[in-house]
Amino acid sequence: MKFFQRRFIVDVILDSKELAEPELKTFTENRVKCSLKRLFWLVRKIKIRYSAVPQSKTLCNQNCLIELQTFDHQTIEVSVTARDKRTALEMGLKKVYKHVQKIFHKAQKYGRMSRHVYV
Repeated sequence: MKFFQRRFIVDVILDSKELAEPELKTFTENRVKCSLKRLFWLVRKIKIRYSAVPQSKTLCNQNCLIELQTFDHQTIEVSVTARDKRTALEMGLKKVYKHVQKIFHKAQKYGRMSRHVYV
């Protein structure tokens, strides 16, 4: 008996004011897919924007804004500031995962969605 893996098609959009490095782009896409792997099917579109915080008095001067759209068109926005872009992305994805879990559990609790919904 063969088990087929379901492939998920999600738009991961990397938006940056300065030119994005190809290494950073692939890292971002891989981290998003890896960190949201259990709830990835709930997500339609993820938009990630990196920016530098001007006139920062601390070492934390890289900002990462994650905007996520779920299957039922709910929008989640999380903004995190950290020392570098990778750390900001990791921290932001942890927060996003918690919010997506809450939405999933609420939808199941109130009967808006079954366990076996496929987008």
